[in-house]
Amino acid sequence: MNDQGHLEIGGCDVLDLAETYGTPVYVIDESAVRDRCRSYVRAFRSEWARVDIAYASKAFLVGEMVRLATEEGLSLDVVSAGELRLALWAGASPSKITFHGNYKTREDIELAVDSRVRSLVIDCLDEIGLIDRHAREGGQVQAVDIRLNLGIDIHTDPKYTTGSLESKFGLQIRTGDAAAAVAEVLGRANLRLRGLHFHLGAQVLDTKFHRRALTELGEFIRAVTAVSSWKPESITAGGGMGVNYDGVSSPPSPEEWARDLLSVFGDQVAPYCAPNVVFGVEPGRSVIAEAGVTLYTVGPTKRSGTRRLVAVDGGLSDNPRPIMYQSVHNVVLPSNPELKDVELHEVTIFGRHCETDKLFDGVRLPDLPPGEVLAVQCTGAYTHSMFNQHNRFDKPPVVFVSDGRSRLVVRRERFSDTILTEMPSAAAGSSDRHGEK
Repeated sequence: MNDQGHLEIGGCDVLDLAETYGTPVYVIDESAVRDRCRSYVRAFRSEWARVDIAYASKAFLVGEMVRLATEEGLSLDVVSAGELRLALWAGASPSKITFHGNYKTREDIELAVDSRVRSLVIDCLDEIGLIDRHAREGGQVQAVDIRLNLGIDIHTDPKYTTGSLESKFGLQIRTGDAAAAVAEVLGRANLRLRGLHFHLGAQVLDTKFHRRALTELGEFIRAVTAVSSWKPESITAGGGMGVNYDGVSSPPSPEEWARDLLSVFGDQVAPYCAPNVVFGVEPGRSVIAEAGVTLYTVGPTKRSGTRRLVAVDGGLSDNPRPIMYQSVHNVVLPSNPELKDVELHEVTIFGRHCETDKLFDGVRLPDLPPGEVLAVQCTGAYTHSMFNQHNRFDKPPVVFVSDGRSRLVVRRERFSDTILTEMPSAAAGSSDRHGEK
């Protein structure tokens, strides 16, 4: 809070940001993101000499975020040709990029191999032949990892779960598919099996599931290495580190993740791996979520009994998480963040789409005149990256703030951007045939 009593982000007055860049707008505290990246690197390196911290770019990916992550010594985890192309365009080295995905098209595989990414993570048996064939045609040996399904349920919203037996991700140990994948990759001349990967799910608030997963992984490696000379050079515990969306949760810190995971890894996994085995993690949400704030402008307000119904100039297009996951975010009044000397009411905040896009319920706020600005906290992850064009609203800009300065890193989308793929000549011809030109 500054001298005027206004909310600040990165040393910038939030009301000034709203006036300068308009709303809705995604605001990212750059210093907070850099601090978080450094915390992960420092924490894991203090527990294990050879670590790889890969930013899970699906959480939030723009060119400036790629540059920030690479400057802070992070690798990148991508899951599509689009993410890979953006990462390369922004200057990331392909030798620091891992390509994931449960369904990689032939074009995806060709782009990844031709780009010489560090590793493709095999998610199904069918991919093995496709990757091997294209690597052979290009005269390359492509490094790969195998994603395992360990059958561990993290007991949360099923939409967050990626490691249970019902998940579409990974090759199951219990069915024998994982061991079959190891054997097949080892038999391919143009593939090099670098290591193993697992991912249990998202918004995990306890390290116990990852500790259990590492114990089971150690047993699998023991069984595999008993019948072959191969030893993993890399073990990656995929992301899932939770964040404090509601303001009261206490997710583990990077230091706690590092201590808890690497104590098990050192005892139960590393002894069966290559001598210089690398331990990897892929934080995404926990790097960027809490550093992001979305600003909205209040529009019409209506009453329903004692409750106020407030509409803002955004909604499910710029933040689909409340509808998809029933997610909770703190809402702050930037002009009076401590809500001093005002009468508060129960407020339900809606977006402006033609759906019932209820964003936040039970928020305690004063009467809000049209034009008031609201700040929604912890929106750095899975908002910009999940934007959709329902009702053809334009994608909001992204602003980085730090040390009292702001800079536009992605401008607001324009109508002209959204029709670049339209075929105007065909539309004009159709209109002309119907006498509507």
